[in-house]
Amino acid sequence: MDRFLIRNNKKPNDGTQNSEPAPKKKKYDESSVKVRRYLSEYLGLGYSATKSDPVNAQCVLCGQVLANSSMKPAHMNRHLSTVHPSHVGKPIEFFKRKQEAFASNCLEIAKVASVSSKALRASYAVSYLVAKQKKPHTIAECLILPALVKVSEIMFDTKTATAFQSIPVSNNNI
Repeated sequence: MDRFLIRNNKKPNDGTQNSEPAPKKKKYDESSVKVRRYLSEYLGLGYSATKSDPVNAQCVLCGQVLANSSMKPAHMNRHLSTVHPSHVGKPIEFFKRKQEAFASNCLEIAKVASVSSKALRASYAVSYLVAKQKKPHTIAECLILPALVKVSEIMFDTKTATAFQSIPVSNNNI
């Protein structure tokens, strides 16, 4: 049973050891790190600037963002030649068009994916009323929203009905 015990095998201090403490590890000093800046010539390598602070380089072909320490032309060339070998040697105008297309796609995705604040507040109000009446939360999705859409189509117009359809009342949102 003694072999399973962990013993503290300290040797007695006979005074022959130095009383100096062990050297401490050097702490990470942020001031010694070089912060690289985006240069406009990186667009010729297929990279555009991000809108974050500090500015990093983002591939206009696949959207990968390089770390600030990797913003070196050699790293960018390696990415271009290994991941996108068919685009090596393309002119800068090609990458400018890709950058514009990438930026417009990001704006369209953000526009489609976002929910207006009024629709979100309406969703909270509906879910509050459903909870107050102690009804199942799926009633908003299968009864309340279709009723709102039908009433708005009859009383107003289809534009108002589509506005009501943008209210998130699904099972996952309430």
